Order: sequence, then C-alpha cells, then structure tokens
Amino acid sequence: MRPLRFENDRYYHIYNRGVDKRKIFLRYGHYSRFTHTIHTLLDTGSASEPSAKSQGLALKNKVEIMCYCLMPNHYHFVMHQLQDNGITEFMHHLNTSYTMFFNKNINRSGRLFEYTFKAKIIESDDMLLHISRYVHINPTIAGLVDDVSLYPWSSYLEYVGKRTETFCQTQTILSFFGNDPMRYKTFVHDQVAYARLLHQTEHEDKDGTPFL
Repeated sequence: MRPLRFENDRYYHIYNRGVDKRKIFLRYGHYSRFTHTIHTLLDTGSASEPSAKSQGLALKNKVEIMCYCLMPNHYHFVMHQLQDNGITEFMHHLNTSYTMFFNKNINRSGRLFEYTFKAKIIESDDMLLHISRYVHINPTIAGLVDDVSLYPWSSYLEYVGKRTETFCQTQTILSFFGNDPMRYKTFVHDQVAYARLLHQTEHEDKDGTPFL
C-alpha cells in the first residue's frame, strides 16, 4: 500500500524513472505519445479511446497538472488533486498505457518503470514555486541544454508565453508573479545553485543516488 494518502486540494510532486535507470523515451515519437496520452486522459478519461468524450469520465475533473518535465529516463509532475483518487487514477492509466505502447513499439516486455510512481506532498506556497522551478530547470541540471527554453518536453514554454497549447493549469503559479511570464522566467533562471541543492537533498533515492 502506498504510504502517502493523497488529499483533495493539496499539491504533490510526482516522479518516476525507468527500471534499472533505463531510458523511457528513445525518440521524438515516444515523448509525443506520452504527452498525447496525458491530453486524452484529461479530456476523456480513456487512453485507448481518444474519440470518447465524456465529462463524467474526464480526469481533468479530478486532477490538475500544474507543470511537468519529461527526461530521457524519468519524468516529473506537479499535480493538484481535485477529487478522491484523482492522482492515483490518472497515474495508473498513464503509466499502464505508455508501458504497453513502449513495449510494443520496441518489441520488449515487462515493467518499464522502477515503481508505480513516487510522490511527495508540497507543504507551502514557497515549496510549490521552488518545486516548479526545479522541474523546469531539470534539463539544465542534467546537461541536456544550456537554456531551458530550448527544451521542448516540459511546461516551461507555456509558463513564459512561448507555447499556447497546454494541458497545464499555469494560472496558480503565475499569480505569484503578477501573471507576468517574464517575472517567472527570471525566477527560474535565478538561483540555479539552489535548484541543484534541492535536487541533491529532496530527490534522492534511498541509496543516495540523485534522481536524474
């Protein structure tokens, strides 16, 4: 049984990585399929029937995604639970659907992810802002890009006004910056050392290995 009990109207940092630290995204189509599945689950509640439109099944009534980042061997979400079991239901459908797709696509079998997923509650507004920055700056910490605006597989571009189509609810975090994307951009690019420290102290596995 998962030790953390998800509560409604609370925010959580959700993350997971590939089994044996293997890559879970090998090419553009894998990232694209993952984000498409997120859209479909939020809109319809189904990963396998994208044409099925039902407000009663739509998971956007149960959970909001505040921000996200997809990395080659792991992912991060900041989520807001709206209704009972919202996060658990969404993550179960997402992980199961993507694992089935990935295994079929590269002709493999077995588990893709190391765990069902991991979660930590976000206790304060300050923590919410700092976790959002950590999530968005992850590609820079990992050395994938020098500028986070060059990385397409996160919600950072939505937050700074460079991409309009999104499944994220950006208003809550941006409201702390006067709804000014440039102020949020400055916040993300500031205190990179703090973000790296947060990475070392808050996102380590039990064996002390940084969660990159």
